[in-house]
Amino acid sequence: MNQKFTSAVLLTSFIAAALVSCGGSETAQTETDAAADNTAPVTEAVTEDPDYVHDSLGDLDLGGETVSILTTTWYDAFDYIYAAEENGEVVNDALYAARTAAEERLNAKVTLTADKGFAETAKIFHNAVMAGDTVYDILYNHDLETINSALKGDFLNMRDVKTFDFSKPWWTQTTEDFTISDKLYCTSSYLSTAGIYMNYILAVNKDLAASYDIEIPYDDVRAGTWYMDDLIALCQLIPKDLNGDGKMGEEDQYGFLSSYYGNMGIQSDCGGTVLGKGSDGSLVLLDNSDRIVSILEKAERLYEFGTSEYGETNEFGMHMFVAGQGLFSLTESRVLMDRARDTSFSWGVLPFPKFDENQEEYRSAGCDIYWGISLTSADRAENIAAVIEAMSCQNYNNVLPAIWELMLGAKLSDAPDDADMFAVIRDAQYVDLGYAFSGQSAPLTNMVFLLEKTTSGSAISYIESKQEIVQKSIDKILAKYENLP
Repeated sequence: MNQKFTSAVLLTSFIAAALVSCGGSETAQTETDAAADNTAPVTEAVTEDPDYVHDSLGDLDLGGETVSILTTTWYDAFDYIYAAEENGEVVNDALYAARTAAEERLNAKVTLTADKGFAETAKIFHNAVMAGDTVYDILYNHDLETINSALKGDFLNMRDVKTFDFSKPWWTQTTEDFTISDKLYCTSSYLSTAGIYMNYILAVNKDLAASYDIEIPYDDVRAGTWYMDDLIALCQLIPKDLNGDGKMGEEDQYGFLSSYYGNMGIQSDCGGTVLGKGSDGSLVLLDNSDRIVSILEKAERLYEFGTSEYGETNEFGMHMFVAGQGLFSLTESRVLMDRARDTSFSWGVLPFPKFDENQEEYRSAGCDIYWGISLTSADRAENIAAVIEAMSCQNYNNVLPAIWELMLGAKLSDAPDDADMFAVIRDAQYVDLGYAFSGQSAPLTNMVFLLEKTTSGSAISYIESKQEIVQKSIDKILAKYENLP
């Protein structure tokens, strides 16, 4: 796990903390006003939060450098990365303070443009690169579109940019996973908050758990012993025919709620990935069939006490969870924040459980919005990287805790169990490689969403029927990488 989560910081301090340099010293001093009797000014030491993680930029003046970002009107992309001004909303103001602090520290300016859908945005950026224009330095677009842009050669290789410090905790697992044959053209970091908002999270109805004398397994999570079988055992206590019509439907109570993307998360979090990295860092199709069959078997047992039938594919049955009809919901953080902030019951969060005792770490799959640096901005890459590092640092330390507290509806210091769970989830976040490259191959998409496409009894034959064409897709992707600068 990365640095310990700053759970004891008050929401009101997040914005003020953004004014502290991410590259500053471990302590700071403030001077009080001189007393009326003209006695000497008093200075008192202020101890900085020991969990605050600094960047490695040191003293740096970029001489008024402007870094321009192009993004899309798709989803809330603009809001995930940029606050144009303060408006009194906690996360917006924390984002604003973080960006302006980074700008002031580096003597730089960050601009962001968003006025087109994701396909048109990708086209505009690509045309600019082809024309040799430097009007946009960074493209921050729909996840699958950004992969397309990378494979078209729109981005530079970030592994060649020395200013980046990929050891810092604001670089997500995506940075390592998307490094293919020592080349990294697009990634995600806490330059954006999308990785938090679009990550899958297991919400639990605390009141419903209490009514069934269920102890929420916070201690098991901390001990590393929270498994799929435990989740299934809890869920089987809950199903109830609330309307008394003799069958389970949308008006009834379930142990587990999710939908299409949540099912992809279950497969991946339990180790059912189909695309991985070889010893040389290239993409490889994994021989994971036996594991996948076992995962599907447990998922089918889980759904004996749950449902993914109701609601849109990206709503995760949240309307039923909010109505108190589910003990657990595997959902996206953004959906949980938008829909469940004003529930009549208390809820908390957990990471999705490990498959079994042989799985070493929790995994927390999700979607994200990736970004890359324009090939035409190569001569300014170090300065652009400095701005990205400074903003990512500020967001990691000051904005992320504000998001968690806003989602929970309470200070993390008042909910220590959930604060610990947020830390586990944050440090386990990743994007499934198969999903990331699924825009290059419909059969690969099917392999990533096996819970939607097949059953445990038919999985082996289904996988075998797709392997050859998926391998050809991977070969094409790798061939494109070979030709990229």
